[in-house]
Amino acid sequence: MSLFDPRSFLPISPAVAVLPEHGPTWRKKWPNWWGGATIASPTTSMTAPALHVFKTVKSLLGDLDALNEFYVQETQWARSMARDVLQLPGETPVFLDASGTAAILNVSRLIGHVALAAAAARGDPGSNSFWTLTTDEGGSLVPATLRGKDPNQVDAVMFQPNSSLFYQADPVMPYPVNIQLSDRVLSLKEKSNDELVAEIRRELEKRNSAGLIVLPQVSKTGRILPVKEVGALVAEFRSRGLMVYLMVDAIQAIGRLPSEEIAAPLSYCDAYMFGSAKALGGLLTASATALSAELLVDFVAQANACAERGAKRWFCHFQFSPEWQARLDSRLLKLGAVSLPEVASMRAGLFYLYTRGSGADFAARRQSSLAEVRVRRRQVVEALSLIEGVSVLCESAGCPLVPSIVCVRFDGVNISPGAVKEALQAGDPIITPSAPINRYLRLDIPEYRAMPSVAVLVTALRKVLSR
Repeated sequence: MSLFDPRSFLPISPAVAVLPEHGPTWRKKWPNWWGGATIASPTTSMTAPALHVFKTVKSLLGDLDALNEFYVQETQWARSMARDVLQLPGETPVFLDASGTAAILNVSRLIGHVALAAAAARGDPGSNSFWTLTTDEGGSLVPATLRGKDPNQVDAVMFQPNSSLFYQADPVMPYPVNIQLSDRVLSLKEKSNDELVAEIRRELEKRNSAGLIVLPQVSKTGRILPVKEVGALVAEFRSRGLMVYLMVDAIQAIGRLPSEEIAAPLSYCDAYMFGSAKALGGLLTASATALSAELLVDFVAQANACAERGAKRWFCHFQFSPEWQARLDSRLLKLGAVSLPEVASMRAGLFYLYTRGSGADFAARRQSSLAEVRVRRRQVVEALSLIEGVSVLCESAGCPLVPSIVCVRFDGVNISPGAVKEALQAGDPIITPSAPINRYLRLDIPEYRAMPSVAVLVTALRKVLSR
């Protein structure tokens, strides 16, 4: 494993902070922070490990061996916590990245390289074609990313780590050269999970070249999608010779579901990705992706061949575990490293998710924690239902919802969800819901800290809607 040398990045800017301020202080925003679709409201439990790591890295800058050992220790600890939460074997590869979008970019390209090399080796007629399939209500940058665009260059800026401690966003890994890309985004609107699976089946029936399905396990409106059923579809079509892969985007799912719903994901998908900055309560932003070892073996061979042909540097130090990084051609490594404070915060979020609640094992603790969230949800829904013009998105047949996401509509009121959000945030006290999702305004019920005041929220909403 090649040593990471941070000297080209020094000195560290004095402006670097683990938790930078934007607008009013966190002290004013934190009490009524109902956000969570993108950014959590980190507690001391999530920020203290990041600050400790930041200070330790600065103290080790003069000792490269000790610095590298510390990076290995912290990143391996994060991988271990990810395996514990996902109930995966200890040897399962876990790939670390910045945002979920960055992880989807890298993993989709990784799969593209493997799939097209295998198709060419088999002599498939579509060996230069690769398709992607995803749904709406996922990450806003996901469709463009799967289409081959660099998310760092699109209009909506991809989230980077808060501290960006030695992290390099560019360059990004491209798809294989000279391939034909096609993409499809399926709408979830007025469609049950069974109907979604049927539509994906119809899409697969049309395909004759390699491709990738990226499916959120929980959508932005809180809907639980049928990832295991789609995994069974993928297995069926693979047995019929179609080179189709499945990546599950658990960004909105981790920290919101029972343990059995996130257990052993590689039994039905090729890659399972989650992040730190939403329901886990961690800093913005870090992600982890559990990968099939067989997939990674094939990719390393393809990547090293690309390095021989002069590929750019694609990966930061410590994105892969030491044993996998050692297999990569060193010419594929950027000068930088993963931003360790955010990774430490994600690990803390995983630890508290794993230990929170009462019970003898993880499954029991999750059930007890979710029972508390359901009680909080009832309080929120009952209060919101008393406000004229407000309706709450509820479960329906084939469309289950997680308890920690509450989406509301404003019917018969001449005001948009975006305008409601702006008015709430401009008020005193400051109330911060998540960004609107189509017709809905989203409220996140935190599991990792006390829920904001429902009475304060209701009073402010009534005031805004009566204008």
